[in-house]
Amino acid sequence: MRAAVCVKPFEIRLQQVGDPEPKPDELVVRVRATGVCGSDVRGYQGIHPEITDYPVILGHEFAGEVAAIGGDGDGWRIGQRVTVEPITVDGTCAACLRGDYHLCDHLWLNGHQYPGSFAEYTTAKKRFTYPLPEALTFEQGAMIEPLAVCVHAVRVAGVRLGDFCVVLGGGTIGQLAAQVAVAAGATVMLADPFPFKREVASRCGIHYTADPFGDNLEEAIRERNHGQLADVVLEAAGAQQSLAQSVTLVRKGGTIMAIGFTAQPEDRINLTLITIRELKFLGTVIYCRDYPPAIQLVEQGRIKLDPLMTAFSTLDQAEQAIKTVIEHKDRNIKSMIRP
Repeated sequence: MRAAVCVKPFEIRLQQVGDPEPKPDELVVRVRATGVCGSDVRGYQGIHPEITDYPVILGHEFAGEVAAIGGDGDGWRIGQRVTVEPITVDGTCAACLRGDYHLCDHLWLNGHQYPGSFAEYTTAKKRFTYPLPEALTFEQGAMIEPLAVCVHAVRVAGVRLGDFCVVLGGGTIGQLAAQVAVAAGATVMLADPFPFKREVASRCGIHYTADPFGDNLEEAIRERNHGQLADVVLEAAGAQQSLAQSVTLVRKGGTIMAIGFTAQPEDRINLTLITIRELKFLGTVIYCRDYPPAIQLVEQGRIKLDPLMTAFSTLDQAEQAIKTVIEHKDRNIKSMIRP
């Protein structure tokens, strides 16, 4: 099969590699659409903490068709349309046994420690594969992965009906987190420096937008929230400046959820404010039982995915797709590859 192989940082080559063979608990999926994630960018740049062995086939946001079935059929059929939670867990560690399989001591992800979806075919665990509703396109199916990240983050942050929620960052995760917060009943403000991303957020039903550099965010929040700061801040930019800013935007007793990360060994944040305001500062990673509600939200029309897809490429253009993410942050949200 053909695969876009990252042979070393800053170099991807289209190569012929061996077809994947499914283990008894696996499926082989013909990839029909795969998204470019920020972690793919960091893997390409050689700075992702979990992508350390090269060559590697990047990619973990994907949907496609079942091409081969390992072991017993288990109800799956060749040609079935699917979306995939791209993980492997041991099922026996303390985290798995308490139900937190996303915190598994031996967690592997497609495109990180395991061959990913920047290829014509990849493997998927049967237990983490979901039928893709006929009403959803393959591209929308690939977007279920980042949407599940946001469903998980909003759930863990405890966003509730009536909350005022601020999202920092208008990339894919920020846009989707804002929409999930709206679906949870919150009033939402999305802050991003680029007008295009703010305009997309407005088209997707986000109540307010702001420029974190051109506007005074504290004042903007108070003006729209009866003089109060935010109940919840979702940091989705993965930038040191917005991470530091987050503690100034949340009310006493409020919650900050760090969805993004800077990939830096140290980040500056005002711990004194966290203490004297009794703030809850939380982290989140991937998803855990969040794919079914993510799929349901899209089926119900409560999440808009298509406005977020701003660039499309073929497999031989995978490196350019990553460069588009790096070079065109002002007008690109989600780059999609169609193998």
